[in-house]
Order: sequence, then structure tokens, then C-alpha cells
Amino acid sequence: MRILFDARVIQDHFPGIGRYAYNLLEALPAQLGPDDHLKAWRDTRVINTRFDWWPLTERGIQLEALSTPLLSARNLVQRPHDACDVFHFCYYMRPLWTSRPSVTTVFDVITLVYPQVIQNARTRVAIRLANDLAIRTSTRIIALSHSAETDLLRYFPASRHKIVVIPAAPDHIFMPQSHQRVAATRAKYSLPDSFTLCLASNKPHKNIVRLVEAWKRVVQDWGLEVHGPHVQSSTSTKERVDQSTALDATSQAGIRTPYLVIAGHQDPRYPEARRRAAELGLGTAVRFLGDVPNVDLPALYTACEAFIFPSLYEGFGLPPLEAMACGAPVICSNTSSLPEVVGNAAIKVDPLDVNALARALLGVLVNPSLQADLRERSLARAKRFTWDDVARQTLDVYKALR
Repeated sequence: MRILFDARVIQDHFPGIGRYAYNLLEALPAQLGPDDHLKAWRDTRVINTRFDWWPLTERGIQLEALSTPLLSARNLVQRPHDACDVFHFCYYMRPLWTSRPSVTTVFDVITLVYPQVIQNARTRVAIRLANDLAIRTSTRIIALSHSAETDLLRYFPASRHKIVVIPAAPDHIFMPQSHQRVAATRAKYSLPDSFTLCLASNKPHKNIVRLVEAWKRVVQDWGLEVHGPHVQSSTSTKERVDQSTALDATSQAGIRTPYLVIAGHQDPRYPEARRRAAELGLGTAVRFLGDVPNVDLPALYTACEAFIFPSLYEGFGLPPLEAMACGAPVICSNTSSLPEVVGNAAIKVDPLDVNALARALLGVLVNPSLQADLRERSLARAKRFTWDDVARQTLDVYKALR
């Protein structure tokens, strides 16, 4: 069987989708038979600082440069003439007319569920049309969760009988890191010994504004006040801590300063989270790191006291699973695909309820035994998701189309 895989999404513009495509490509060769052949398109002109192509060529994947930009109308109307038995596209901006059966991975329908993520109405219409065309012209659709499958059926009835659900998996780099590695990464970013981590962009559906508001309540209930850029202890707020039912005996022995670290791309179109942190006077109690290289993420996940992911909507949601693979205690939203991903290994909370977010955070941060239990459950849960399984199931989809 001859497989042609569109790997042009492996670029900095698509950090999550690119990671999916790269890991699937890396895992597929081990599942192929002696008569199978795998070729991948790539765009050598785009910025790609995250992934190395060399390991793919070592696995026998033939790489072919394709000059047509992925995000162009020309990409939709080109007619691939490559000799293959099946095409696999990882984005809705794909050639619509192919000579052989095609598979398209559709990650989510976020622009329909939360249209505010795209400010331009014409762009929203164009995205919906491109999704609809991709779904209609695909022989099979891969969704990463049953939640995403439900949304696809709701907005695109043409996807019925085409969808196969194949969950993603954490990259192999995500595992508990050594003390030395954690210390080096903490020093690199000037982080304190104890911090809570969130990995997300600042797009509206990531819900970072509510997280910042919840963190203000954590700081207050912790027994601290914020003055300018610094967080200081207060006798009056210490009394509130002593009275709080959320705090157990371990927190009464001594109060450490809580820090929230938010890593991920910061789009200048959405300054609301930074602005809200300033309005609340959180100062250094909240740190925005911006983009963080992949190689540093495992140590950040390992180092954090808790990982919080309050997103309103995810087609799958890799960050909580990556955090689990590193043994982090995870708190996440109880919406969309996230309950499927984390199972009973995380604390799930209503992301629209600021008080609930604060209570969940405080409950984990002051309870070492709960942290230890969540770490153990995280590691066990993450082991259920592997790229070998993803590749095997994806290959089954290809074979069924021959």
C-alpha cells in the first residue's frame, strides 16, 4: 500500500496539530508491512523550530517538498498526481479533488462552538465552508474524541458514517524528569520552588481571564495580600486562612507564596488576561512565560505542584495528558473532550465557575496526600495512550479504503 501523508502542518504556526502529525508519522513505519510505502509532503519554506525531519527519514519515510502554501485557496484546488493508494490530510485546508480515497483528521469545530475566537465574520464563514468541503470530499474522517465526533455530526451532517475516533497520545519526551533537569529549567525561567502551571494560549476559549480571577481568590484565601509587584503576608488574611475550611493542617504549619505560571503563545489581539491580572494587582503572583520550547515542557510539568487547564472547549486537549505523563496533579474543565482524556485521574471542574476553579486549586495545593494520589493516577492514566496504538488504528483506516 502506498500512503501519501500531508505533513505541511509540521511548522510553528500549528504547534498542536504539528505535534500530532509528527508523532503519527514517526510511529507509522513500525506498523507498515514490507510492501507498504510512506511518503510525506513538507513545506521547506515555513518556520519549523519544534521538530526535526531527520528521524523521519531514518525511518524510511520519503519526504517531498511541496511549494503550495497550506493556507491558500490554491491548495484547495490543486490536483495531486502522486501515485498512491490513500491520502491523509491533517487540516481542513486540503486538496479537494484527489485521485484516490482520502482521510482527513478534523481536530475540532471551535470556530462554530465559540465563534468569538475568530473576530472577522467573513473569516468565520470561510472556515466553515472549507471545513464543509473537506468533510464532503473525504472518504473517512478521523476525530480525536467522541466529543469532537458529536460536534462534527451536529454541524456537518455529511460526516455521518465517515467518522472514526482515534485518540491522540503524549509525545515520548513527556515523562517525569530528574531533579537536575527540573532545577536547570526552574533556573532558566527564574521560577520559585513551588508553582502552579497552565499551558495554553490566550485565545478566549482557553479561559485564562477566569483562571486569573480564580488565582486572585487563591492568593487571598492563602492568607496573602498583593501590593504592587510583590505578594506580602498579612495578619488579617492569615486569620482568614485559619478559618478557611479549604485549608488542612499542613497549610497551617507555614504559608508559602502561591505562584501561577502561564506558558503558551500570547496573541496580541487578546490582552485581556494580562490586563485583568494587572487590574487585580496580582504582580509577580502570576507569570506569563509566552512560548516555551518543547524540550522544556517535561521539566515544567514535573516541577509544578498542580497543572490547571480551564479551557472551555477542546477537540482532544493534549496538555493535560502531557502533564499526566510527567506525573503532574491535574485540574481541568469538565467540558467537551477533557473528561474522556483524563478519566478519573484528574479533578474536573466547571470552567465558568470562578469560585469552583479557586476551590479546586486551593484543595490540591494545600493537600500533599491528594497531590501524591493525583500524581500516581496521572502516570497510570497516561500509559493508556500510546502513538503505537494511534498508528495501528490509523493504518487500519487506510487498509479499509484499499
